[in-house]
Amino acid sequence: MAVHANNKNFRIFEQVLLQIREYIVSKNLGAGDKLMTEREMASHLNVSRSSVREALRILEFYDVIQSRPGEGTVLKVPHMSKVLANFLPFFTIPTETTVELLESRKVLESGIAKLAAKRRKDADLRLISSAVERMRSTDDLEQMIQADLDFHLLLAKAAYNNTLSDILVVVSDLLPQNLYTIRLQTHGIEGVNETFASQHEAVLQAVIDRDGSRAAEEMERHIEYNISLMKTIQ
Repeated sequence: MAVHANNKNFRIFEQVLLQIREYIVSKNLGAGDKLMTEREMASHLNVSRSSVREALRILEFYDVIQSRPGEGTVLKVPHMSKVLANFLPFFTIPTETTVELLESRKVLESGIAKLAAKRRKDADLRLISSAVERMRSTDDLEQMIQADLDFHLLLAKAAYNNTLSDILVVVSDLLPQNLYTIRLQTHGIEGVNETFASQHEAVLQAVIDRDGSRAAEEMERHIEYNISLMKTIQ
């Protein structure tokens, strides 16, 4: 196997990344398996060690591999939230994109609510109920927003699907500032805070009742309300 310097479509380190991927697939390597040493890889691919080192740094940055002293370089279990979170600081999310993010949440979280209704445990219900109580018991905007975010993340945990939880964490990382904007501009509107609390309670009650279809419907209704508010204040 060799990297071709005359391939103008990719820089050398990019070709190295592609060849490492092919090597991993061909050897059927998985989490915990060791890669070749830097020297062996450079020889195997017929490139400089500096090109291999650059490629490995990129893989480590994106949480694909881990260097272990005395053991070498091993593959890691991929965590979507960690991988995607490394991209987020390089992008700013325009205000008009918030509606699309909310629409994404509607699709994602209705499914989460449905699973949570089937899989939740008593301990999950206590934590989710506590988040709703905090929403009801405070007039402090920041505490209200934190309780709101906690509710959605705890519900995802109660679905017991790590991939869905990871995706929601990534999406939620994009939303607090926009959620704060919505709450700040609607905080004084009569009935809005009561509606938010009631909608969360409706989702919670459906989860308590183990009614997945109703939980999904209540979640969709809640996020649609957020979308309508965002469209109103834009």
